[in-house]
Amino acid sequence: MKTSFLKIVLPAFAIVMAVGLAFATEDSNSSYVGYIATPFGVQQIQTDCPDTGELLCFEGANQVYNDPGLTDPRRDWQ
Repeated sequence: MKTSFLKIVLPAFAIVMAVGLAFATEDSNSSYVGYIATPFGVQQIQTDCPDTGELLCFEGANQVYNDPGLTDPRRDWQ
């Protein structure tokens, strides 16, 4: 009796935990709109910098900005 209960409850618990953790990590995978200067002019890009930290955000060698005028630098996590 005890083993059949565990055979049913443990997989159900694992599925509930997996679904719950999938939604818990969604915020860190969000992308934001940013702007970079390129030789062809200003381009809009998707970045994962949330604009909350102290360090400047870079995509490759290009600094990311919040506005197309490139006056407000976007911040990174740290």
